[in-house]
Amino acid sequence: MVRCIGVFTFLAFAALAGTIPASATVQFTSNIYTSVSGDLDTNSIANGDFNNDGILDMVTINTNTLSFYAGIGSGSFASPVSQTIPENLGQGFAADVNGDGKLDLVIGGGGQVGQNSVVTILLGNGDGTFTPGATVNVNGRAQFITMADFNGDHVPDFAASVCTSSRCNTQVFLGQGNGTFKRSAALIDGGGVIVAGDLNADGHQDIAVLGGNGVVVYLGNGDGSFQSALQSTQSSAVGLAVGDFYDDRIQTLAVLDAVYDDGNYVYYVATVQYENGALVSSKPRFATRDQYFDLIAAGDLNGDFKDDIVLVGGNVRAYPLTGYMLGTGKGTFGEYVSLPAYGTGESFPFVRDLSLDSRHDIGASWDGSYGDAGSGAIVLLNDSAPTNCDPPPANALGVHVCAPDSGEKVGSTFTFKAAGNAINGIAKRMELWIDGNKIGQNLEDQLKIKTTLTPGSHTASFVVVDAFDNYASQSVTFTAK
Repeated sequence: MVRCIGVFTFLAFAALAGTIPASATVQFTSNIYTSVSGDLDTNSIANGDFNNDGILDMVTINTNTLSFYAGIGSGSFASPVSQTIPENLGQGFAADVNGDGKLDLVIGGGGQVGQNSVVTILLGNGDGTFTPGATVNVNGRAQFITMADFNGDHVPDFAASVCTSSRCNTQVFLGQGNGTFKRSAALIDGGGVIVAGDLNADGHQDIAVLGGNGVVVYLGNGDGSFQSALQSTQSSAVGLAVGDFYDDRIQTLAVLDAVYDDGNYVYYVATVQYENGALVSSKPRFATRDQYFDLIAAGDLNGDFKDDIVLVGGNVRAYPLTGYMLGTGKGTFGEYVSLPAYGTGESFPFVRDLSLDSRHDIGASWDGSYGDAGSGAIVLLNDSAPTNCDPPPANALGVHVCAPDSGEKVGSTFTFKAAGNAINGIAKRMELWIDGNKIGQNLEDQLKIKTTLTPGSHTASFVVVDAFDNYASQSVTFTAK
């Protein structure tokens, strides 16, 4: 079932003009999608082109079913088609783990400690249906997982944040390229949200996880092994995301802290950077209070090429909650802005261009835990951010160049524009090379770089890199006056 619940518009009224500039105005259209009838809980959500038609789809992982929502264009989705899966699974990721060009699912184990002590692999058939694949034993509950290429072979790997009845840890498994995985590392802390990113800019993927002592970072060696834990002391952290929050083309962490104060929770957001062998935290920024948030995601919502954050949460008392805070590019964020929500809570938010219009949208799973409220997906389509360059179809790793045109004559100062897309994970980075020299990059699926040119003929190469460090490029020859 598809039901539109209206358009949300945030305007910078006079009372807010001093804290949120007019350029921060963002409008979203909210659409609700309900999963299969009779399966009341949705545990997580994944996105990707599961039927290889170039349009992004969604999958929700429910109590004992999987619901596939085929993308039908312009950020809209068809009614779900569902199939039975093991009960009470956790966070899911889309990736091609067996190299057949079809997106598969890697799903953690939810439920109580002692249940679902495996990570489940579902192999995609290329039409939105899935066949059971391998199960990976992690000897505990792994509600949270993350995926990246941890050993440099461009094959999807995963890390699981695992808890048993007595301890929590982080386990890393390397993909073998055939849908199976082998454990390469067991790290001493974990249990909470886990993310991957290159936090020290050495070209190797690192792991950040919420553990018993707050934020724990394990720097990757590039071969599936990791260095000793680095810790930051946000002991009340509940949410974690990776983004370019300092506008320096280096990934850092955004941490959501929930501080219990006089019977209510007060939420703060801070950034955590790797600097000279240690983790350095920024001053916490107040977000909101008297609500119940627990997960965050990062992405550029207002089209300024500075990463923002999305917050989700809620429960039966607080009802669902979704909002955002715009990044300044200086490691801080603007005022919290509320967004539409649905059910009794949202979880596992993501930021991606679902409508292929170069604006970044928001998706999340929603859950109505009591009665017949149902469950499913909520999509917030971005209506007002400036556009840059429409991305290519999502069924392959590719680039669409918007400026310059092939053979174009341009001025001595020119703004290059392009966009990328990927079927395997996401397009995580765009690069611009001119005559074999790297000019710059953006850590997202859009590229916009202004540079000065010498007169004469030149070749611009636009490169897109996916979540597992595969790359594709498109070149354009042009002349500068």
